[in-house]
Amino acid sequence: MNTIDVLVVVDVEGALASNDLQDNVYLIDTNKYVGSGNEGQAELRTACRDTQPISWSVVPVSPSNDVEIVQFTGQMVDDKICVPQEYSMPGGTYWQGVVEAQGQTGAQQYSVALTMDGRQMTFDPFLEIGS
Repeated sequence: MNTIDVLVVVDVEGALASNDLQDNVYLIDTNKYVGSGNEGQAELRTACRDTQPISWSVVPVSPSNDVEIVQFTGQMVDDKICVPQEYSMPGGTYWQGVVEAQGQTGAQQYSVALTMDGRQMTFDPFLEIGS
């Protein structure tokens, strides 16, 4: 099963100035037209299946800013549906987890905590688990 890659793009300056990450984060994934919804928004609904790996990475809109993923929390993690771990590679880090649906289908919300210039903020996208 193919890995789904999720890219988190952050307007760091906008988020810090407004103290609002939700309106300054944009998500896309590699599913294209295969069922993910809300692409380009904070509440991406990534379509996935049981046993499918998902990887998350983050970049700032402006290359002069720094942003990194700190942790994942929420329903998806609490229910152990997907528990992403951090991995290092040359040039940066990414997070990856495997969907372990345990018979569940439907939406699983999760929170992603980002750190930007020493400040931490979160946003809340979804996995949309199909049968």
